[in-house]
Amino acid sequence: MTTQVMDEVARHLNMNNDLLERECLKTFLVKKLREIDAQIFKIGSKHGIKSILELDEKLKKGEIKEEDMMDDFMELDYLESRREHLLKAMAKVH
Repeated sequence: MTTQVMDEVARHLNMNNDLLERECLKTFLVKKLREIDAQIFKIGSKHGIKSILELDEKLKKGEIKEEDMMDDFMELDYLESRREHLLKAMAKVH
């Protein structure tokens, strides 16, 4: 989005440009965090867990087989990492 568009929108909303940009960024980050949380929940529901640590524990106990969960394990690891990055970014924006 160009600066000109942001200026125009801020003017129409009677907002400071910096405030508008910060609110846009917060909204974007919250949306992405919700998407990540939904994906984590989906994988968690499939295996009856809430985190990658719980999934790893089930594997160690032999409650699930490695070949049945390896793709989900890697995806969950990625998603939890992305979630942490989003939370750090959100802390900087607030």
